[in-house]
Order: sequence, then structure tokens, then C-alpha cells
Amino acid sequence: MGLKRLRLNYGIFTPKSAYVVIPERFDFSSSSGTDLNSFMFRATLRQLLPLRYWIQAASSFQRFRFPPRAISSGAVDILVVEQPQGGLKCSPWHVRFGRFQGFLRREERIVGIAVNDVDSGFHMYLNRKGQVHFFKNSEEEEERKVVGGFVRSFYRRKRWFVRRRLASLTPTSQQLESLNLKQGRNKITFTFATRVLGKRQVDAGIYLLHWRSKLVVSDVDGTITKSDVLGQFMPWIGRDWSQAGVTPLFSAIKDNGYKLIFLSSRAITQSSSTRKFLTDLEQNGVKLPDGPIVISPDGIFPSLYREVVRRLPQEFKIACLQEIRYLFPRDCNPFYAGFGNRDTDVITYLEVGIPKDRIFTINPKGELIASTAVNVKCYLSLHKLVNEMFPGICE
Repeated sequence: MGLKRLRLNYGIFTPKSAYVVIPERFDFSSSSGTDLNSFMFRATLRQLLPLRYWIQAASSFQRFRFPPRAISSGAVDILVVEQPQGGLKCSPWHVRFGRFQGFLRREERIVGIAVNDVDSGFHMYLNRKGQVHFFKNSEEEEERKVVGGFVRSFYRRKRWFVRRRLASLTPTSQQLESLNLKQGRNKITFTFATRVLGKRQVDAGIYLLHWRSKLVVSDVDGTITKSDVLGQFMPWIGRDWSQAGVTPLFSAIKDNGYKLIFLSSRAITQSSSTRKFLTDLEQNGVKLPDGPIVISPDGIFPSLYREVVRRLPQEFKIACLQEIRYLFPRDCNPFYAGFGNRDTDVITYLEVGIPKDRIFTINPKGELIASTAVNVKCYLSLHKLVNEMFPGICE
């Protein structure tokens, strides 16, 4: 039986040798379109595409369906402050699960919350951008369930109005009190499950502080590490790129009763790697003390654009510290001192009321600059004077 080749055209996905071998006696005129299409489809699968095309397509599909956890997910640590008259206030709950949530069912968008491995009894909701939020009150939530179709259509036409009305990044005071938080760090876990993605989980810390607590703010890149860029990449290859004497100094400051906050312009998707780096950092047997890690709630590209192109990281840092300042009474400034490596850090700390003589900047050589009468040249020399610069306070 004779054979002949037929050229196929599948657009840009067609290989260079896109031919299929068919019998020479195959009658196209007498065959129906269904038979011909079925024959051509089977022939294409078996004879046309090499194996490497199927492998590339499968890997691309897997990357689309299951985005890497380190790239797609993250959460910012939460601060909860006890109020003088009773009650609790907290910072915004920034949580992200990636941008591949458009195909999830409505019942699959519910995000469970557990604190110290105990279910909280309330939940959050996942939007199409992968961001997690609350509804402001239960009445609006029940109304959305009952008239879901109307709310969805109204949401498309008046997106900004409904978002402002329904979405919230903080729970109610009653919900906060039901968590039964302990002083210091508590583990909080956000989870949701679907048939396609399986179980997805993001961990963070939720810290309970007293309204009289004194906070010491420290930048991460260039302050705890030696440089902004290499400080993020060197730990990946096992190199210690941290400033000498930073962990003993911060440990001594915490022992004197101060609370440390680590502030960084890194994206929320880098929260897990940043948290692991600070937790594992150790010098001469002394680990870095625990504290809330507050980073940008934006993605990687907006954060890089603000940091590298616009060179205005203080916009995020000032707004972030002002949100923390609002958790405390008006007549009480919680910020005691600040550590940074740039002029923008100095601008940030001055804006939130930190005195200039308690703002410390360090360069890549480890030289410390401070507007104080005490002569300090590095973290090691400041450590020797820690009781004078950071006198002990009662927690």
C-alpha cells in the first residue's frame, strides 16, 4: 500500500516537520468530516509531535496550576496591642495565596484560621487576586450569601464601592479576644483547600504587646546584613553575610525589656524566606531575638519598582510605622530607637517621632554612625554601652 505525507498547520505550535503519513488510497471525498478529523487527530498524537513538546506543555501546565509556594504565598506578622481601657487593637492582616484563584468555587474561597494550632472559630475570604480579607460584619456577610447573584452583578458594576463597604483587613475586637493570645509570639496559620490545588497553608506570627511596651525598629537589608543585594543572595549559598555583633547587641537590648520589630521593604512573597533567615541567624552561639517581621504587602515587582526605580522606600515604611503607632494611646509614643543603613531610614524614623540621638546608621564596612555624645564605632562597641543607651525597663 502506498503512503503519502500531508502537511499540517497548527499555527505557531507547529513543528518544522509537521507532516503526517496517511494511506495513499484514503478517499477524502467519500469519508465524512468526523472520520477524517478523528483520523487526523489520532495521527497527530502518534506520529506528529515529538516527546519533548508534550513534556514542555505538561511542565508549563503544572507551573500554571501549582505555582511555587515561595513565589505565590506569604503573610505579614501581626501586632496586637492591649488598650488601657480594655480591648485589643491589631495591625492589618496581610495574607496572599497567589494570583491563580479565578477558577475556584465559592465554597473553596473560605480561608480557615488557627492560632497555636487551635481553630479560631471565624474565617476570611479569598478574592480573585489571591488576597485574603474579612467582611466587616455578619449582617452584610449573610446578605451576600442570600442574594449572592445580585451582589456579584453589583460588584462588577460598582467594584470600588462594594470593596470599600464589605472588605476589611482587620477582625473585630470580639474576634481578637476569642483567640486567647498569650504575651509575645503566637503562631497563626491560614489554610484553604480545593480539589485542584489541594491544601494550601501560610504561617505567620501574631504578637500580643502591652500598651506601655517600648519598640526598637531595625531594618533588615544592609542593617542586619552587610549589603542590600548580597544580603539576600549569600545565605542561599551558605555564606554568612551579616554585620558583626548584631545578634549579641539585639539580644542585650531585648534583655533590657525592649521589643524588637524588623522592618523591610521586601515583598510579601518573601516573608517565609526572610523569617527563616532571621530565625536561623546566629553569631558566637547567640541567636537573633524573636520579633515581628513587617514587610511590604505588595508583590515583588511593585516593591522593586518602589525600592530600585523610584528610590522611595520610606513611603511604605512611614505608612507602616504610623499604622503601628495608631495601635497605642495618643499620648504614648512606643518607638524608642531605630537602626538603618540609609538616609531614607533616618527620614522614616524622624517622621514617626524617634529622637535623632537614638537613630543609628551602619555602612557596609560595619561602621556605626550616631548623633550622640557617646562614641560608638560599630555594633560591638555599642554592645558594651547597651545599659547606658538602652537602660532597663519593666515589661
